[in-house]
Amino acid sequence: MELIKFLGKGTGFMVLLAVLAAILVLVTLLILKSSKRKYAGRIVIPVFFMEIAVLFGIQALGFPDRGDEVGPGVVPGLWLIGIFGFSVLLLIRGLSGKEEEDPPWGKIGKVTVFMVMTILYLFIMQIIGYYLATIIYLIFGMYYLSYRNWRVMLSMTAGWILFSYFAFYRLLYVPLPRGILFEWIFG
Repeated sequence: MELIKFLGKGTGFMVLLAVLAAILVLVTLLILKSSKRKYAGRIVIPVFFMEIAVLFGIQALGFPDRGDEVGPGVVPGLWLIGIFGFSVLLLIRGLSGKEEEDPPWGKIGKVTVFMVMTILYLFIMQIIGYYLATIIYLIFGMYYLSYRNWRVMLSMTAGWILFSYFAFYRLLYVPLPRGILFEWIFG
């Protein structure tokens, strides 16, 4: 348990992050030099998600224990087990060659812009709150990805906001970020 605490924060977390990054780079280089080069994305991406699951799993194990009650680490733990398990299946399929070969590189600029939008969303959420930031992010994200059916866009956004409210706020009692601006205006 001490190792989990060490790896879950501070210097230990940085060491774990560096080790996982080194493993990912090594796996990528080995795949690109091997006969499985055509499946590099189908192999490297599951390895990346397995590492993410390990990284967040160690942090979830460090959450406080409530004895017999369901603690705060249970739901993230279940998600991470699922992510890890499905990533292993995808990795096996990629290594066995049962998947299609990687497609040629597409519009990498569009992916980069969407990643920047996601990072901005995380920052803006701290200012204007989860609900308003999520509405903006989902609408702009769908529009940017060339989806133009406004009825579907608005209904999906409304559905996600309602799901988030009821699942996280009402059912699980997880307070979503209210935002600095919201706090300032409404107290």
